[in-house]
Amino acid sequence: MAEEVVTEVLQKAGETVWDSIQRITEASMCMNRNYSLLEAKMKTLCALRDDLKDRTTKYKSTKKRTMDDWFHRVMVAENLAEELHNKFIELEESSRLFHVLPRSKLSKQMASMILEIGEFLVEGNQLGDTLVHKVAEPVVKVTAPDISYIPTLQGALDKILQDLTNEDLKAIRVLGMLGAGKTTIMQNLNNHEKVASMYERVIWVTVSGEENNKENLSTEMLQHMIAERLIVDTEGATDVTKIARKVKEELEGVKYLLLLDDVKSELDLDMIGIPEGAKGSKIVMTTKFRHVRLPSCSNIEVKKLSQSESWNMFHKLLDLHDDIKDKPQLERTARKAVSLCAGHPLMIKMAARIFKAIEKRELSEISWSDGLQTLRRWPQKGNNEPMKDLLKFCCDHLDHEQKPCFLYSALYPEDTEIFTEGLLDCWEAENILKSSDDAKISGRNILRHLKNVILLEEGATGRYVRMHKVIRATALNLLSEDRKDRCLVKTSEALQKPNGGMPKRQCVDLWTDKEWISLANNSLDTLPDAPRSSQLSTLFVQKYSKHKKIPDSFFQHMHSLLVLDLYMTELTTLPSSLYKLSNLKVLYLNGCTALKELPGFIGQLKSLEVLDIRGSGVGKLPHQIEGLTQMRRLLVSFTMSTQGNYDSIFKLSGLEELIIDVDSEMEDWCNKLIEDVVEKVSTLPRLISFQFCLHNRVIDVIQVVDDTVKIYVPKEHHLRSFLERRQDLETRSFQVYIGCFISRGPEIPEFYRYDRYVKYDSGWGQNDVINKVLTKVHAFELINHNDIEHLSSNAIESMDYVQGCLIQRCNKMRTIVRSYCTRDRSLLPNLERLDAKDMPKLEKIWEGHVQLGSLSKLKTLVLRKCPMLTIVFCNVIVQQLRELQYLDIEDCCRVEEIVTCSQDVSPYVVPKLSTLILCNMPSLRKICSTLDWTSLETLKIHDCPTLKELPFDSNTAMKIQTIEVEEDWWKALQWSDSEVKEQLGSQHNNLATKHVNNSHLFPKVTSIHSKSGC
Repeated sequence: MAEEVVTEVLQKAGETVWDSIQRITEASMCMNRNYSLLEAKMKTLCALRDDLKDRTTKYKSTKKRTMDDWFHRVMVAENLAEELHNKFIELEESSRLFHVLPRSKLSKQMASMILEIGEFLVEGNQLGDTLVHKVAEPVVKVTAPDISYIPTLQGALDKILQDLTNEDLKAIRVLGMLGAGKTTIMQNLNNHEKVASMYERVIWVTVSGEENNKENLSTEMLQHMIAERLIVDTEGATDVTKIARKVKEELEGVKYLLLLDDVKSELDLDMIGIPEGAKGSKIVMTTKFRHVRLPSCSNIEVKKLSQSESWNMFHKLLDLHDDIKDKPQLERTARKAVSLCAGHPLMIKMAARIFKAIEKRELSEISWSDGLQTLRRWPQKGNNEPMKDLLKFCCDHLDHEQKPCFLYSALYPEDTEIFTEGLLDCWEAENILKSSDDAKISGRNILRHLKNVILLEEGATGRYVRMHKVIRATALNLLSEDRKDRCLVKTSEALQKPNGGMPKRQCVDLWTDKEWISLANNSLDTLPDAPRSSQLSTLFVQKYSKHKKIPDSFFQHMHSLLVLDLYMTELTTLPSSLYKLSNLKVLYLNGCTALKELPGFIGQLKSLEVLDIRGSGVGKLPHQIEGLTQMRRLLVSFTMSTQGNYDSIFKLSGLEELIIDVDSEMEDWCNKLIEDVVEKVSTLPRLISFQFCLHNRVIDVIQVVDDTVKIYVPKEHHLRSFLERRQDLETRSFQVYIGCFISRGPEIPEFYRYDRYVKYDSGWGQNDVINKVLTKVHAFELINHNDIEHLSSNAIESMDYVQGCLIQRCNKMRTIVRSYCTRDRSLLPNLERLDAKDMPKLEKIWEGHVQLGSLSKLKTLVLRKCPMLTIVFCNVIVQQLRELQYLDIEDCCRVEEIVTCSQDVSPYVVPKLSTLILCNMPSLRKICSTLDWTSLETLKIHDCPTLKELPFDSNTAMKIQTIEVEEDWWKALQWSDSEVKEQLGSQHNNLATKHVNNSHLFPKVTSIHSKSGC
């Protein structure tokens, strides 16, 4: 053994014997710690392995061999960890002196293993994040309005459900006029629980192209939509026949329900890849054309609504209050309005919105009559397309800002969920919002108005909006009239003709002199080289196939471009001519998974204000991005492999909004990431909005609302950086949340009174940065602080401006203020309200000397669930409470007397107390002996069985207006002064009363029956 030690000690050249011995000894001493780390890391790795194995039973892996190899290497690592565990057990009780070498060797092996496991964890999370594709869900729910109260629509739905059980039928056709509710019926069908139980796959496909186009989408696009829904890998398959084969293979052997909405012409389902009637599968389609049919199908026609249905729908949408329902003249006017809609659901919806807007401003017969006249000015309903004429009428009544905003929204493809913040960015970039200094506020007001008049609708969540296809068709017609030939919208359709395509010269001419172009979801084959688009300000080229390419010279002549949306384009690189876009303000690259990096020349886009690369393949931001001084809004994604590559973000000094999508479900890693980023983000002085979007929640770190800065920091030390770097914390209202999310909100009562507020949750020990921020605040919450027995003298001295304080669930706190070291100054001189709740160890409020002026402004004191509290007020403190008006003590089982003071104390020390509440205090014997509360107006006592008398004299009895007590307790009270009892009774006509069990209680008393508390 001695020779081995010498060999080990001298094996490193240049080391002294002492250095080598020290190194070996240190490694030996670390053996236990390394074992604990290894055990914890191995537990995490095994959990990740099990999670991935579970997911591979529900998901498909596109790189199965890579995944299998990782599983194999983890198994080897697990076996090695088991061997190290066994060696550790052998050496655990061994002498550190005589077994230093084997202990040192094992410690090093475990340290090496810990590093290796760390690499496995990173690799495993990358596999989970990028390589595993989800198996198609049986049903994807959609937004569906309630139709249960409309028999015409609900009856059609019930008939479809009935026909689905008919084995002789293969298809169902739902026929109806434009806007009759066919799509709404289908949405309810898609979400119906019976459908989910009957079919293994429910597939929704919107078959139509633009509403103005009389054709269906191309076969290629329908295949793409179905393949995307079923998560069919079409990699490398460009031929229609090959894709059809893949779709058919996926559906064969599966009982499916195919929902085809808005079919405009005959469909070749076999060419798309739909197998006929497999395992009882069925197809339901909607159409407004009678000639469109499917083999072996039933027919269900959606009629206009009856008068009573129309009224019920209008009534429900308007959400009338009871006081309105009782006004027959208003109902008469409303019924006339409904009759003008002629049973058309969409028109009823619009009429209801008009009257809803009127109701918010004024509720009178005249104002509702004005609403009726508005409807009467609608176009005549006798023509072939009343809805389109009506919508054109409504659009013509938009003002000079609302109308271009509405028309711009039509650039997005039909049935698209439009991200509201993105839409506002585009409106602002296009300089449509001109009437307000704050463009976002103006934009939100316009968005609200467009939703009020149903030109836009709420999306699946509040962050999105949608445009009804009928409304969008009208908008596109108006867009064509309004912008003449300066707008090109070819979404969800082919730009080229199928018979050989469009001539190259004609294709280039399409781009000339255009201002807005939208080719979203387009099946175009190529984009032109360097089109002459010098006037172009907005370009949408969303979901452009990776089999196509954007020419390098494409942006050569687009100097006026302001908005470029390349959402989900499968490009691997950005065209080199992009740097020519010197005026570009908004660039969307979100969902561009094949794009692995941003080129350095992006730093030349000096006007860029908004960049979205969420869900892209970009793993690192180039340092040139630091030169984008106009950048105000950035949206990015972090994964375990890319989080360290975004330091350039924190050098964008002009950044106002930052959104980080976190692509991981590892909660520990997510929490560590948040801590790291919050530390860095404090360097951005203009940031007014910062969010983390995790897989199951959104965490706001910074918000500015109504000129109030809200900041969340995970730990105390993060706050120091914000205090040092954010000057607005010196001048603005603020709310700081330490250790708890902004979404938790304030718990302190009457929060609205305070401009500056701090909530400190789950902290440990005393902290000077907390003391520093307390010098600035008006309200302070201390929650779940588990290791302090009282507020430190530094904290108390920092709270001179605090007006409201809530202390809750601080389980070791014995007293709130301990003032032995602060005899020379008044404490809490501006405190107006103090709440202490759920404090299991609290014995008293104040301990030590009370300097004149301390608590001199306290008006409200609330003590609840303080089971160890024995003293509420004593001599030294009660004399300071000349402003106390409200005292509430509940669930404090050890308190025997509220005010304990000697005879030399003035009886008038709490002269303004007007409300006293005492509940669930089984030990309470006395309220006070000598005090004269001449301002007392309300007394509420419940469940205080040992309290036998009240401290009233003739003066206090004169002021009391309400007493709430239990009847039996009141009758058992002992009265030292019978005149007081008689006086209380003689004034019964002026006092609050309440009946209990139909018996009139003592006139002065409001009785309480409940034993559950106040």
